[in-house]
Amino acid sequence: MDASSLRRAVDWRLQVVRRRLAARLASTPLVSEDLTLASTAGYQLSARLTRPAGAKGALPGVVLNPGIHQGRAEVEGTGAVVNAAEIARLGYSVLSFDPAGRGSSWGEEDYGGPEHQDDLRVAIKALLASPRCDGKLGVVSLSLGIASSVGALARWPDELPVRWLVDWEGPCDREIITSGGTILVPAAGHTLEDDGYWFPREATRGVAALRCGYVRLQAFPDHAQPTELRHATRMMHAARGGKLPWFQLNDHPRGEVPERPDWLPGGPWAANRAILTKLRTLKGT
Repeated sequence: MDASSLRRAVDWRLQVVRRRLAARLASTPLVSEDLTLASTAGYQLSARLTRPAGAKGALPGVVLNPGIHQGRAEVEGTGAVVNAAEIARLGYSVLSFDPAGRGSSWGEEDYGGPEHQDDLRVAIKALLASPRCDGKLGVVSLSLGIASSVGALARWPDELPVRWLVDWEGPCDREIITSGGTILVPAAGHTLEDDGYWFPREATRGVAALRCGYVRLQAFPDHAQPTELRHATRMMHAARGGKLPWFQLNDHPRGEVPERPDWLPGGPWAANRAILTKLRTLKGT
């Protein structure tokens, strides 16, 4: 990591921590319960359900799908752009989990591939079956979480009656995921020509098959690759070629693929506000 990237990462984390500390001073009390899920492969998955303490009856649900190298610790604390507590305080029952190979879950890291897609499938079904959820459920996908989010929702549309998917700055294909072959950790030793490895992880290949609404939230600069915006436009064009109930880029009208998009302002404060604002508008839909 070069000096400018390191400064940007440190600044991002400091802003997130400050925001979280301020939010806790006037926070709604929450309750949580730990869950142990089982993937199809037999891996034990660590999960937690968080909701407002005073809530009566079932609430709309959100499954929070973490970004690369993240799990429950990050999306329940200060390590992610939005956390489970912030979403729960909007009146949601929120399920967070450790994908296979992360945190307390068994298995090996899969970088959004078939195993992680099955993990998300298991998490969605667990929340749908919970008496804490009213059946109106969405997925919030952070960064590379989009690989498993689109993969799961496109593979099992009948099993997973999700109402909407919010995608925050997810890298959509092998070129963007690896920054043109320069960031090879998510490749896990596979070449960029290995279609068998990459096809399941490229969200542009699956987004047209979604049966739920789709929201792309994209800032300029991007959180991981500051000058990269092609992943957002590629996802919008792919969505337009499908039969989704609706799709939306930032606050543009639904169904519009603008030639000159209005990008969100950069930074964690703006990103956090954009995600929470969008979740307020989607609640109950």
